[in-house]
Amino acid sequence: MTVSVSFHIKPSEAGAVYTTYNTIEALKDRLIVRQLPTQLENVFGQYTAISAVQDRTKLVQDLQNAMRKAVVGPVVIDGVQIENIDFSDAYEKSIEDRMKAEVAIATRKQNLETEKIQAQIAVTQAQAEADSKLAVTYCISAKAEAETIRVRGAAEAETIRLKSAAEAEAIRLRGEALRENPGLVALTTAERWDGKLPDTMIPGSTVPFISTK
Repeated sequence: MTVSVSFHIKPSEAGAVYTTYNTIEALKDRLIVRQLPTQLENVFGQYTAISAVQDRTKLVQDLQNAMRKAVVGPVVIDGVQIENIDFSDAYEKSIEDRMKAEVAIATRKQNLETEKIQAQIAVTQAQAEADSKLAVTYCISAKAEAETIRVRGAAEAETIRLKSAAEAEAIRLRGEALRENPGLVALTTAERWDGKLPDTMIPGSTVPFISTK
């Protein structure tokens, strides 16, 4: 792994640099080179090999912030670069395999979530379709029941009408028979008489079925 640090001298501290450190190289060795291994170890220790590769930008930013905080003097840390993060071939292969596995797991989770949502949609649609069919069945049943009631009512009304018409016709025919045969009433009364005379009679009344003419 290669780490480089870019910096510049504060303009107001230029004279002090040569007074205190004599050269820029000496300043770099005392302020930057001495701090870099410690800060790199502290920051890198917060990462695994996989996260160092995956979150390289954050790793660089964390190291840059650590160096700016640790280096005290007439210099300003402009930036930090990390290059060639290198591991053994076997270790890099294990990192690659693990990253692929994590991607596969994430993909599978996403697929399962998608399937779950699709299943919920299918259940909702099936329930809606079942409710719709049930509503249609209820509607058809209600219509059939209403039609049955209507037909039954019509039949009962027709029966009553026919019965009334028959009774009226019988009365009409009986009336015509009486008009055409005046003696039919007396005959019918005689046929229904039990042969007994009344126990008491009003003076001046006649004996039933005996004409005084």
